[in-house]
Amino acid sequence: MENSMQEIQPDYQGDAVRSRLPQSKRLGFWSNTFILWGLVLVVSSLLVGGLVGSQLSFKEAIIVILMAGAFNSIISILIGIIGTRTGFTSAMIFRFSYGKLGVILPNFIMSITTVVWFAVILNLTRDALVDILGITNQGGLYWGITLVMAIIFLAPAYKSMKWIAYVDYLAAPAIVFILIATIWGALDIGGGIREIIQKAPTTSASIFVVFTSAAGGWLHANTVISDFTRFYKNTKQATIGLFLTYGVLMVFQYIGATIGALATGEWNIFLIMDRFGLLEITYFAIFLGSWSTSMAAIYFAANMMSAPPIPEYKSEEKTRKLVLLISWGVALFFAWYGPDQIFNFFLQFLSWLIGPIAMTVIIDYWFFPKRRKMYEEGAGHPDMRFNPAAYLAWIGGFIVGYFTQNFFISLINGMILTTIIYYSWMRWALQNKTTPEQQVKNIFGL
Repeated sequence: MENSMQEIQPDYQGDAVRSRLPQSKRLGFWSNTFILWGLVLVVSSLLVGGLVGSQLSFKEAIIVILMAGAFNSIISILIGIIGTRTGFTSAMIFRFSYGKLGVILPNFIMSITTVVWFAVILNLTRDALVDILGITNQGGLYWGITLVMAIIFLAPAYKSMKWIAYVDYLAAPAIVFILIATIWGALDIGGGIREIIQKAPTTSASIFVVFTSAAGGWLHANTVISDFTRFYKNTKQATIGLFLTYGVLMVFQYIGATIGALATGEWNIFLIMDRFGLLEITYFAIFLGSWSTSMAAIYFAANMMSAPPIPEYKSEEKTRKLVLLISWGVALFFAWYGPDQIFNFFLQFLSWLIGPIAMTVIIDYWFFPKRRKMYEEGAGHPDMRFNPAAYLAWIGGFIVGYFTQNFFISLINGMILTTIIYYSWMRWALQNKTTPEQQVKNIFGL
């Protein structure tokens, strides 16, 4: 089967969201790793880390953070390598496990939750600025600032991956500065690390529930990480870059935000900085972090809904940009209703929704060599229009995750059931040299 990488016309394909990214458009190791750092070394990590520190003792918080670092590293590497090897976006990869039409479900879920992320970060960043400026009512100036900020967050994603990298070159060091300022401020007002630990609030949540929030906070990005890792030139680079990002830098950022939360009792990084008296001084650096998070989020959303079966508008790149603007408009709608007010529940809900999607893709590629060959050698043409095995696995995983919130780790519970259902049905179908779709058709005589 002909490798479709030869079919790409780089001069008009842009970031190639509907076909394989050719080697000629791959980026260097450090360029791509800085993009990942800009994605993870951002306000969202500080928010999640602050959430962990506001609900657990220091010892329990460190355990959760290390577990979340290991979990996110493994998931991101397993999914990220698929993107590097195939050159496909996540939306194109999902088509193999969910089917040509069935992919609408994961693509829609990932796209909607991504624009909600955009709205959350936009609102938190806007609120901090209007507080600094002393704006107290939600009048024209308030919404004007919101709109201008949203346009700034959109611009690099509208251009291309290279423009996202340009912002991340500034954002990643800026957030490292914020991390240092957070730890320094916490130690200063908290009287040292021992005093902070001793004065830490009583545990107010289950360690398992908080893990679901901490892991779920980045599970979304991990599941669509192929959009970024396909720009690596080989799997070795992707593996190292992802481990440095999730296994090292994300962990340190979680720990820093946790210390800040323990010292102040706040989980919002803007409020933490305000307690330190550093909000005005550090706002620009935090803004860069918000920018890097938001532009990545809206880029993900556009890629998800630019893939087939969505019709192509003139070309791949024009389709991506049109869908990007639509996604941005939806994000502004969500921003109007303030999803940041339910941030903790949102993180947990993300894990129940997305965990089964991640496991379906991982099992399909890594556990079945014949299907892996289809990913790597095909031209993006799945062997099913609709995969009932993937849908049953997703439904089962979501239900179990949602209804086992008080039993072990709900995120893991759902992912385990997804694995069992999908692996069992796919193995049964492959052993009989057929597909789950054809099996269902045979049962109903279709």
